[in-house]
Amino acid sequence: MSVSRRGKALASSLVVGLFLTFGLAIATASPAAAAGTFRLCNVGSGYTATAHFPARGGFSTYVVGSGQCTSVSTNGGESINVRIRNSGGANKMTPNYYIPSGRSMDFSTGGTFAAPQFHAQVY
Repeated sequence: MSVSRRGKALASSLVVGLFLTFGLAIATASPAAAAGTFRLCNVGSGYTATAHFPARGGFSTYVVGSGQCTSVSTNGGESINVRIRNSGGANKMTPNYYIPSGRSMDFSTGGTFAAPQFHAQVY
């Protein structure tokens, strides 16, 4: 085999090896990339709502007014709690809700500040 043929064969082997390497790297990264969404909708009246992610160092969503929604990306495997606040500054907080790994959650608040209603749906 000539030198140029050996060079081409080596280059072809390298290219195939790189494709296989990157293909395997992409395949192994895919499950971790299965990010979900946490969506908070406030359909209640007389208060605002925010969702807090304790394991994210105090990260929280934007303040959501009545009739509004917001969403953030999540990989799941974490807890959230939702706080509502009326115009006088009084707060109420839900217990922790858990988002399973690789899943999404829709969370809605309803009712009034005196009688709030919370609904979480994991999918």
